[in-house]
Amino acid sequence: MSDFTLKPCSTVITGMTGTGKTTLAFLHLLKTPCACRFIFDDMGQAAARLKLPHVSTPKQLEASLQTRWSCFNPHPMFRGDVNAAHEFWCKWVFETSRRTRHKKIAFTDEAWRFQDRENISQEMSVLSQMGRSENIEQLTTTLEPHRMNSALLGSATELICFRLQDSIDLKKIQGLGADADAVSRLPLGSFISYNRVNPTRPDGTKNIYRGKLF
Repeated sequence: MSDFTLKPCSTVITGMTGTGKTTLAFLHLLKTPCACRFIFDDMGQAAARLKLPHVSTPKQLEASLQTRWSCFNPHPMFRGDVNAAHEFWCKWVFETSRRTRHKKIAFTDEAWRFQDRENISQEMSVLSQMGRSENIEQLTTTLEPHRMNSALLGSATELICFRLQDSIDLKKIQGLGADADAVSRLPLGSFISYNRVNPTRPDGTKNIYRGKLF
């Protein structure tokens, strides 16, 4: 995704609808070598776009590990209770990841749906804050960064911004080290990636990466 020396252990991608954030997340999943890519796919978008089979039972989840792709459709098990399903999935990903020290990626699209600024499930918090110990990169997208819990944003080592317009969201990303004015003027499909661990390079310039999808 970026050419940072330090690989991110938690990546947050934000932007308005249609700017390209989910496309970038899928590209990252496709291009990053890892032991397994865990996807919470309650909306079915990942399976359709990545041409992956859904897994929906504990037996299927276990079998999916052999393919290095685990695309979880929670509805057969949880019958629409996506919050309970996401808690189950976060716990399963964390515990399963302990079997290998190799890199894993856990992807949640529009993560604001499962938490807010005041409340986050213990399972999601553990995955976010302790996942690094199991070599898990948590990859999340969000339309509204101001609604993200500090357990997610605070642990993000890479913040990728597509265009945002809402003042409350621009203020939020500015507090995380982004250039709000530059983000508000981005063309559709373009993004700026900020390294939050090493915000400046040895020469004193900002450690950012600019990219374009379309």
